[in-house]
Amino acid sequence: MRQVAKTLWAGTVLALLAACTTSPPAPSSGEWTPTPPNPSAPYPPESRTNGEQGLVLLRVRTSAQGLPTAVEVKESSGFARLDRSAVETVWKWKFKPTPDDGGVVWREVPVRFAIRPN
Repeated sequence: MRQVAKTLWAGTVLALLAACTTSPPAPSSGEWTPTPPNPSAPYPPESRTNGEQGLVLLRVRTSAQGLPTAVEVKESSGFARLDRSAVETVWKWKFKPTPDDGGVVWREVPVRFAIRPN
């Protein structure tokens, strides 16, 4: 994983994703767009079997077009498999494009993994 400068542009928390939900929560600040829907991070089967749960907080740099150009773990869940699932999934996301100035934007994205009873 690439390391980038620690400077964090002011951002908003985009969405709390539960790994088992089919659709992410609605954006509160307009920074994240659900059209088309961004996929939820898959729960690694071995993590589910071992009872691994947690929150992964990612830092995501996006292009002016809203595509990720860098994804890094800011705060680990404590489980490498969960962290990896979150990172790999967010690389596939599309965010709301940035203002017309075309600047790069850093965003914080929390991804929650929680085992829910059937």
